[in-house]
Amino acid sequence: MNHRRSSSFSLLSCAFTVAFWCASPAHAIVNGTSTSSFSAVGELGNASGVLIADNWVLTAAHVANALTVGTSSFASLGGASLIDAVYTFSSAAFPSNDIALVHLSTALDTATPILNDQVIKNNQAASLGTLTMATAQNQVPNGFATTLASGAITTHTEDNVTSTVNWIITNGQAYLQGGDSGSSLFQGAVSDSAGSLLLGIASAALLNETTGASEGSAFVQVANYKSWINGTMASSGQQAVWASSVPEPSTLALYALGGLAILAFRTGHSGRNG
Repeated sequence: MNHRRSSSFSLLSCAFTVAFWCASPAHAIVNGTSTSSFSAVGELGNASGVLIADNWVLTAAHVANALTVGTSSFASLGGASLIDAVYTFSSAAFPSNDIALVHLSTALDTATPILNDQVIKNNQAASLGTLTMATAQNQVPNGFATTLASGAITTHTEDNVTSTVNWIITNGQAYLQGGDSGSSLFQGAVSDSAGSLLLGIASAALLNETTGASEGSAFVQVANYKSWINGTMASSGQQAVWASSVPEPSTLALYALGGLAILAFRTGHSGRNG
């Protein structure tokens, strides 16, 4: 749907983001819990990514753009590897199509999640039930929390410019903050990423324009990018595993985002856009 609102984007500069989050050690999901599970979710630069095949990590485009090929690395409970290529969706420019793939120079032998292959519509979101967000940016070494979906949107219009966002919106007690970009949203109350159904990749926080309080979190739906993900990974002969588990549409009213400002989690410096 074409969503209009009067608020504006609040996109933190790289310098401000680094200074702010270095000053605050609570650099992870708010109201999250430390865990030694979620082995496919790892650190990617100063943010997160999700291993979806031996040599491939899925993350947010604005995270990938801050990486340096040959120097930046992905590190998870399953091991670490340098990045040798970065691929962003052709029209990615935050908040548009905020998704990217990163290729690793060394394969990691880690059980990976299953990707959801059916787009979740706005009137289906509430029927998803409990969801789990997991990040590599928490205390020791990962963090997770359960939440609920309150809607799904496909576009955002600001000053007569429409951006493709393809977001699932969550609005529970737990929410994302700086460093959580590129992390994961799974279906169900799961305890690890292995074999879990991956619905989305963390893209942004939604803030109340007036108070600055959190109004939820936004995750890019992986299902919208199945063809691009498969095509990109095919260059190395690998592929992700896909499945569908989408509920029947609910009769709940459409979710409204009026009065929200969007905050991207920018980390590091501008990097190569492969």
